[in-house]
Formats: sequence, structure tokens, C-alpha cells
Amino acid sequence: MSSLLAFLLFAFLLTLALFAVAAWNATPSEEFEYGLSSDDAPPSPRCGPRVVSKNVRKLAKWLKRNTINPVHPSIGLRKTFWLLYHFTWELLWWLRAPGVWCIQLFRLVMFTMMMLPGFIPPFLNYLVDKRIVKNIPYGKSMRQLLDIYLPYDPEIIESPLNSGKYPVVVFISGGAWIIGYKVWGFIMGQLLAKSGVICITPDYRNFPQATVEDMCEDIDRSVDWVMQNVGKFGGDLKQVTLVGQSAGAHLSALVMLRKIRAASIQSIGTDTLSRTVDHKGGQDWDVTSLANWVGISGPYDIEKTIPVLHSRGMHKRILKGLFTDVKSQSPVHFLEGITKNNILSREVVESAPSMYLYHGTSDVSVNCEQSAAFSKALNKAGFKASCTMFKGKSHTDPILEDPLSGPDQLTSSLISVVQSRNNDPMTPRICHCQPKAMLKVARWFNPF
Repeated sequence: MSSLLAFLLFAFLLTLALFAVAAWNATPSEEFEYGLSSDDAPPSPRCGPRVVSKNVRKLAKWLKRNTINPVHPSIGLRKTFWLLYHFTWELLWWLRAPGVWCIQLFRLVMFTMMMLPGFIPPFLNYLVDKRIVKNIPYGKSMRQLLDIYLPYDPEIIESPLNSGKYPVVVFISGGAWIIGYKVWGFIMGQLLAKSGVICITPDYRNFPQATVEDMCEDIDRSVDWVMQNVGKFGGDLKQVTLVGQSAGAHLSALVMLRKIRAASIQSIGTDTLSRTVDHKGGQDWDVTSLANWVGISGPYDIEKTIPVLHSRGMHKRILKGLFTDVKSQSPVHFLEGITKNNILSREVVESAPSMYLYHGTSDVSVNCEQSAAFSKALNKAGFKASCTMFKGKSHTDPILEDPLSGPDQLTSSLISVVQSRNNDPMTPRICHCQPKAMLKVARWFNPF
């Protein structure tokens, strides 16, 4: 028993240390300069007592210049923790202690600690790999930043404009609209990069600093940035795939459908529906320029999702603050509305992106029937949509547990969808340091 407690204490302290490293003050990547100089590269490992202190100083200097900050790269460690402290108390006001959420938070902490052996290697690689360009601003808000995972190809570093065109994935992470963060895609981003895919993970504002409408605005703005700038990184604008997981699937689906509605109105010249259902700050990118949309474990019917979330610790007062109009902010109901009012343009529907939905049959956070129903509604409206069920998989298995334990179904499916240039049929793998016994315990603690 004492050994177990000692291990848990060590894992907890290691988690805090990783967050402290990640919170180190850094310089914003406002412009990406291609090519790596010797000064940009991390210090190479050396041996011998005479060089240890010198290497430690070089490593500290390099970390300070190159690592990330979880809030904003121009904010130092002290202010970062002050902001996190402020946001935490604001969120606690909405949660009201104690409650079921306390148990869920404990389970989340335990789940994270049990998964640390698998998380640490790819996370450390995220911090030091120069092919991962961090904290590029796509807007003025301190959460409007994105990371770019460049393919594992020397040509794209030396001369991106001449390296050829790579498929692009824009990955919107989940987090129950409250704890979403761009770094949560660090496993997905590295797997796709190893397959010759440029993966872009935008951050977006969370509740209580933002409502669903604000989150949609951020995602809309980030996709607009991608369409305007990804070519500079060797991306193929004809092969851009928008991917969302959980809350990210809901938000990306809503943004896509609203873009389809706007394009249809412009195409057929009607304005039947009120503009009040549109989110503010709409960008100019064309939805028909997307090649694919992929939704993973997404809640597409918020009316059916609210009771489940409430029973799992998310109080209804939070959900009321999040969603200002449940009907219009549910992708399945939004689609029904524009279909019944004859808003959809045949031309826009035919040129709309192909849509792929994936869901685990053992998902207790979001019933897999939501993906099946949304896929059916999309096909009924004339879109090209398919739904794939992963038998026995939970809400997070496809994006966390499976990639850390071996080749997984989701990564294979995504690579097939985005048509990677890498012709290797093998699914890419990352360093697997996750013991099977700890993975089993982690799944038991998993609150999702």
C-alpha cells in the first residue's frame, strides 16, 4: 500500500513539473522562419562532469525560448498561474461545491496519472520538436492561437514551398466546452505528421469566458486562417479536412452547417431563416473548399446530451450559460430546420465536403446513436455521409488509449480519409511506454 501511495505521489509531482515546464515564458511565433540554425536546435547530449553545468544552462535557455505557455506565450509563469487561479474560482462559482463534479475531477486526475507513462514521451517530443510550430496567433484573443505539426520530411523544413503539397487536417479538440485546449491534440498531431499530413490544432475560448457562439467564432476564424496561410507550410488547399472530437465535433459540425446555410442563401437568393441563428464574426472561407469533415464521438443533439451531462456532474446552470438556444445550437436540429425551410441549395450540397462520423459503442458520455442519427439526417438531406462504429470503445479510446497501446482504428481511418502521400500501409506508431496493467486501471478511472 505504501508503495502505491509513493508512486501516486511521484506521478502527481511529475504532472505538476510537466505543467510548470509547459508554463515557462516563451516568445510568440508570429512568423515562422523555415530552416533550423544551430542556435535553434536543442543542445546535444554530452557526457562528463566538466560539461554538465554548461549543458544545463544551455538547456534551460533553450527551453525558455522554445516551450509553450498554456495561456499565452507573452505571459510569464507568475501571471499564468494567477490567471489559472482566477479562472478556476470563476468556474467553481458556476459548479458550486460540493457535487458530483468533485468525484469526476478526482477520476480525471487519477486517469491522467495512470496514463503518464504513455503521455510523457509524446508530450516531451511536443515540447522540443522543431517540426511542431507552436503558438501562432490567428486572432487577437489570448486563446486564439494554434499549433502546426509538420510532416516528418526534411524537405518541408528546408524549403516548404518547394516540398510538394501535403494533406491538411484541422483538429478541434474536445473538453466538454470547459477544458478544451490545443495541446490535447499532441498525440493525434504527431501520428498524422508521421504519415505525411500537416495537422493544425487551434485553441479556442472555453466556458465561462465564452459561450458556444464565441467558440464557433474562434473555430470559424481559425479555419479562415488555415485557408489563407497553410500553403506557406506546404499544405494542399484542395485536401483540407476539418476534424472534431467530442465538443470539438459538435462545434465544427455547427460551424460547417452554418457555412453551408450561408452559401445556400447566397446561391439561391433566399433569406427565410433569421440571421439571429448565425454566429457573429463570420469569416469568408468557402465551405465547399473543405475536402472532408470528420466527427469523432460528437454530441449532435444537445437536448439529449444535457440530461447525461447533468447526471455526470455538469450542473444545468452551466449548460444554460453555455447554450443560448439549444435547438439552433444542435447540429441535427439545425440541419432539420434548414431542410424543412428549403434553404439548402442542390449545388452547395453536391459540392459540400464528404462527412465521416466515428463513435465507440461503449461511450457513456455521448450515446453512439447520436452519430448514427446525424449521419442518417445528413444522407437524407443529400450529403455524402457515413458512420462507423468502433465496437466496445469508450468516449476517449479512439484518441487516447488506443494510440498509446498500438495501431488503432481511428488513425488508420483518418489516414485513409485524408489521402496521405505516405504510401506505407502500416499505421504510424509513437513510443509505447504505457504498461497494460496501468492502462486497464486508467480505463476504470476514466470519467468520460
